[in-house]
Amino acid sequence: MTESCGKCIPCRAGTAQMYTLLTRICNGSGTMEDLELLEGLCSTVKEASLCGLGQTAPNPVLSTLKYFRNEYIEHIVHKRCPAGVCNLEAPVEVQA
Repeated sequence: MTESCGKCIPCRAGTAQMYTLLTRICNGSGTMEDLELLEGLCSTVKEASLCGLGQTAPNPVLSTLKYFRNEYIEHIVHKRCPAGVCNLEAPVEVQA
């Protein structure tokens, strides 16, 4: 990560691990354990980082986990992307 100063491990390694977990979830190979790990990791990075980057980098992930958790679960359990932006099959629209 080129933006990190590299002084503290929570930011340097934590944000890289967050990226790995998010990528795994988005490509359909994530697990529910990954989701729990991601949430805990975000909290740790936010609390333990020394700089503003590490303290705020987890905020978008934590917000999406709070408000769009069902989409994470859809990726993990059903291997679908409700938004149709990942390389997974988009849900089929039912015509009324």
